[in-house]
Amino acid sequence: MYVINKIVGWAVSPIGVALALGVAAIVCARLKRARAAKWIGIGAIAWLWIWMTPIMGRVTGVPLESEFLVDGRVPTVESFPDADAIVVLGGSMGIETNLSNYAEMWTSADRIWQAARLYKAGKAPKILATSSRVEEKTFPLLRDFGIPEDALGTVDDARNTEEEAKSIEKMRIKKILLVTSAWHMKRARMMFERYAPSVEVVCAPADFENSMMAAKGFSITDLLPDFNAYATNCYAFHEWIGLAGYWVFR
Repeated sequence: MYVINKIVGWAVSPIGVALALGVAAIVCARLKRARAAKWIGIGAIAWLWIWMTPIMGRVTGVPLESEFLVDGRVPTVESFPDADAIVVLGGSMGIETNLSNYAEMWTSADRIWQAARLYKAGKAPKILATSSRVEEKTFPLLRDFGIPEDALGTVDDARNTEEEAKSIEKMRIKKILLVTSAWHMKRARMMFERYAPSVEVVCAPADFENSMMAAKGFSITDLLPDFNAYATNCYAFHEWIGLAGYWVFR
């Protein structure tokens, strides 16, 4: 199921749809249907252009994050209740030990900062990090933030949010502060409600990328293609597809 989800997710992604339209345009051209080929080709370019613009972040990304703002602002760590553990979902750090001894922070590394802030604010006695090789990827940064070794823990190796929730359920923790990117929190919460029903989950999101961009106000350049915007828009697209899938099949 994990592999199938990955394949389907790619197929319906902005680039997957654009490639499918491109192939359809080529097929139409080979069949001497020039008019259809032209409009399908234009559609492929327009589709990809739209998803590469920052303005799409306001349409698809901001609605994912807005629920977790408080009076229009990112909540402070002091505003969260105490819990038994801080669970920080993977996907924010990477390492290739054949290349380097040091981990790399990816765009969602704010999750690690948030987990450290919550711990230092006394909100929970331990941090549980998910994903593979967290001892090499995530723990070094948390140690740099001053988190003691005995406060660090791992979750059974899990490849996605569903498996992370199932692993937390097995640990019999009563209450957690769930840390992930704000754009991913809706779906993460849904997964934990379904697959970890005995755990009380308090959402403590980080990484409000779309809301931060929207707060800057509109600029004409928001209508122009931007690589970083394309990446964040793809994340948002993936989240909406995931939410729709779980709403349909639950």
